[in-house]
Amino acid sequence: MNMFKAFESRVATAFGASQQGITMPFSFRKLAKRAAREMEQETYIVDGVNTAPALITILVSADDDAIIKPVYPELSSEVADLIEAEAARKGYVFVGKPLARFMVDSSLRRGRFAVFANNVDALTLEKLREEEESFLGGFDAFGGAASSQVVPLPEVEPAVEAVDDIPVVEHAISDDSSAGLNVLPADFVDEQLNQVSAPSPVSVPEPLSLADALPEVVDVEANPIVTPMPEVAGKQVPVVPEVNAAPAEIAVPDVRRHSTPNTQDSTVGVAPLPVVEKDPVTCLLIDRQSGRTYIGTAPETTIGRERLQGSIVLHDPNVSRKHAKLTYDGRTWRIHDLGSTNGTLVNDVDIDSCILRDGDLITVGLLNLEFRES
Repeated sequence: MNMFKAFESRVATAFGASQQGITMPFSFRKLAKRAAREMEQETYIVDGVNTAPALITILVSADDDAIIKPVYPELSSEVADLIEAEAARKGYVFVGKPLARFMVDSSLRRGRFAVFANNVDALTLEKLREEEESFLGGFDAFGGAASSQVVPLPEVEPAVEAVDDIPVVEHAISDDSSAGLNVLPADFVDEQLNQVSAPSPVSVPEPLSLADALPEVVDVEANPIVTPMPEVAGKQVPVVPEVNAAPAEIAVPDVRRHSTPNTQDSTVGVAPLPVVEKDPVTCLLIDRQSGRTYIGTAPETTIGRERLQGSIVLHDPNVSRKHAKLTYDGRTWRIHDLGSTNGTLVNDVDIDSCILRDGDLITVGLLNLEFRES
C-alpha cells in the first residue's frame, strides 16, 4: 500500500475510534504530501550530511481545531512517523526525533491548513517536545491546539561561532521613454530673433482711417494693433513695428537650450551628464542552523511570514506576519520590532529598536540569524 494512503487510513481510524466519531475536516493525505514536500525543501547539507528539519508545524483554523482536538496526540504521532520514514527512505538525518505539532491560525478558513518545516537545534527541539507533551496532556486547561495561544519561545542559548564555522549549504530556496529635448531647426533663431518678417504690401484703393481698419472687438494679445501704412512719394510702404511694441508675454526662446550643436558658442549643445545608478546597499542574515542566507536591501526591508515585495520571508509560525524591520540611514543598519507576538531579540536581549553591528545574532521566532554588513 502507498505510504501516504496508509497514513490516511490510520488517521481515519483514529477519527472513527474517537468517542464522537469525528469526520476528517480535510484530506490528511494532502497534508502528509505537503509535509513531505516542505521537509524536502528545508533539507540542507550540513557538515557533509543531508540534515532534514525535525520540527513540523501544521496550522489549522479555529473551527477545525475544535473538531479534531480529541485526536491531536494520534495525529501528531502519525505525522512525525511519516516524516521520519520518508527521510529514512531518502537517506536524510535529523538532529533528533521529529516533532509534529498543531497550531491555530485565525486567518485560515474551515477546511484549510498550512504546513511549515523548521530546522532547529537539538536543545530547542527537546524543549519544544516537552512543552507539546505537557500541552497534549492538559486539553482542559488549553482548550485547543497549541497556537490558540502562540507557544512562547524557549530561552535557547545560541551557539555563536566564527564565520568560518557557518555550515556549508549546498542549495537554498528563495521565496511569489523619454524622447529628450525637442531641438528646433537651425533657422528658428534667425527668423524669430535676428529679424522680424514684414507683412506683404497691400494695395488699398482708398486710404482707410484707423477706426475703419480695426474690427469692432480686438483681442490685443492674439491680434496686436497694426499701424496703417503711410504714403511715401505716392506709394504705400510697410512699417516695421518696433521691438518694444511686442507683447511682454511673448516668451523668447532660450538660445543655449534650443540651438543646434553647430553653433560656435561653447556653452551651447552640451549634453547632460548621464546619471550613474549605484548598487543598492544590502546586508545579510545567515540562518545559524541551516546556513540559508537572506538579503536585506536599503533603505528598508520587512521581516516576517507575509510575502511582501522586497521582504525577507521566514517560514516559521512563531514569526509574525510583519515581525520586524531593517532600516538603513546611510551610515548604520537598525532593526525595529513591529509589535510581534514573540518579540525580537538581538544577542539574547529583547529589543524594540537598536543599531546592528557586524556579527550580531538576531532571534525571531525559532530562527537565529547572524547579521552581516555587505
